[in-house]
Amino acid sequence: MDRLALLNARLITADAVVEGGLLVGEGRIAAAGRGVEAPADAEILDLGGRYLAPGFIELHTHGGGDHSLLTEDPAEVEAYARWVTSRGVTSFLIGVAGGEHERTLRVLHRSAAFFERPSKGAQALGYFLEGPFLNPRRKGAFPEAWLRPPDVDQFRQYVKATGGRLRLITLAPELPGADALIAAALEAGAVPSMGHSDAKYEEALHAFEVGVRHVTHCFNGMRPLAHRDPGCLGAALTTPSVTCELILDGSHVHPAAAALLVRAKGVDNTVLITDAIPPAGSERETVEWEGMKAKVVGRAAVREDGSIIGSLATTDDLVRHAVAWLPVTLPEAVRMVTRNPARVLGLEGSKGSLSPGADADLAVLDEELQVAMTVVRGQVVYRRAEERRDLPHARSGGHETNPAD
Repeated sequence: MDRLALLNARLITADAVVEGGLLVGEGRIAAAGRGVEAPADAEILDLGGRYLAPGFIELHTHGGGDHSLLTEDPAEVEAYARWVTSRGVTSFLIGVAGGEHERTLRVLHRSAAFFERPSKGAQALGYFLEGPFLNPRRKGAFPEAWLRPPDVDQFRQYVKATGGRLRLITLAPELPGADALIAAALEAGAVPSMGHSDAKYEEALHAFEVGVRHVTHCFNGMRPLAHRDPGCLGAALTTPSVTCELILDGSHVHPAAAALLVRAKGVDNTVLITDAIPPAGSERETVEWEGMKAKVVGRAAVREDGSIIGSLATTDDLVRHAVAWLPVTLPEAVRMVTRNPARVLGLEGSKGSLSPGADADLAVLDEELQVAMTVVRGQVVYRRAEERRDLPHARSGGHETNPAD
């Protein structure tokens, strides 16, 4: 069955909530909005007034559901891709923390076998490489032995190892050789992002001039803002062309500071991220990742020295937090995990919206903004257990089916 109709929904568009329906054909959105009717040959899902949003895009994560993306095993990536659909995520970047050179090459090369077979979960859009070209002064929880100055030859080896799928790389632009690395990233089709950086204001502005157009987890792992030394954070907040990541778990960044960033950058230049680690989605009190032990404080994993190794939040948490803590509407909150990350990757036409022609990547949310169902390229890949009873099943030719089975 190529066509699916989702009816009796509240569609979350870019700037409004609209009652209506959505029609899927051949994995893409064929129509959306008021007055959408199902063709005779379509499967029909009555959403019972639930919200229907574009599928969430996870730009910066290192795992979740006890599945690590810093892995040489493509099956581990597939396990994550399946799990993350339960959080409304329909596409993501495979987040690899750059460390020892040979190990990073193995991780990128071997895990890339994931792309050789169709996934039954969320779609991986490529790789995100955080490091190893970071400033030791702002290393956060990165072991210092993992870090080194920018090296274009090593970078090109990483691009080759991914099969040309490197889409985003975090680097410290104030380090010697960074300009050449930024140029190489742009040439390879990867977005250069400033992060784990001690750049001064002028150094950051120079980085934006030569090609950096994104900023990794603002406030975290960077020179702080001071009234006589605005630093790289001040440059990011005052440069309209730059998009800024924000870890909105309530622990990495105080909600008041998060609101300040959104007011300064605007909704369209803010991308909500989890920076999640494999235990994300759990309620543990202590965690361990890559040999680093940490105590969970709020939704962050904090080591004894105070450094944070990552978050236990999930992308659906971010949407709920945005509505509760930020000066934004529900459509704006959803935009920061859908259209905005798609635009960072140059995928705005195909991902992150309910516009006709876009990929049929969808998240169904209940009144509390909990994920009830997830659709990836027109296929129902996740349905919450109770929804199997409460949500009317699909119908096709008079026969009930459950496409999640």
